[in-house]
Amino acid sequence: MIEQWLYPSLRHGGVKETRSYRISSFLYVGFFGGLLPVLVLGTMNGHWLRVSKRTTLGMLLVGLILLASTFFYTWMTGSMLDALLFSRVTAAGLGLGYRCVLKKRFRLHSVVQGEYRPLTKPAILLSIVSLPLEFLLLRTGEVYFYGDVVS
Repeated sequence: MIEQWLYPSLRHGGVKETRSYRISSFLYVGFFGGLLPVLVLGTMNGHWLRVSKRTTLGMLLVGLILLASTFFYTWMTGSMLDALLFSRVTAAGLGLGYRCVLKKRFRLHSVVQGEYRPLTKPAILLSIVSLPLEFLLLRTGEVYFYGDVVS
């Protein structure tokens, strides 16, 4: 029994490597990029940090509800500029939410691994892809508000 204590407890392949972006940047990604980049990058980062699937899916569900709420906000008000501002504020809030959810696992990652992946390139690419999609969503809500296409 005492001889077992002398062997290493962590065997080869026992500890899985984690990856992460800097979670403090999710606020900026949300404000400048929108909801979709925060959803994609936050969910991917949660998977990399090995956050529980329930937590990751919960944050994904919250993000999809916020995305639907921007559509309904445009539909109810008819103002695309107000809805765009609403979308940016909710995306920044979702970025802060991801930051709070991932904070504990991120601290563990920074102590054990200490390396971060650059967030700039994926955030810019996802923002370029998501802006036309978000514009289309807001435009559709505006069309439903007025009943037909407004020039």
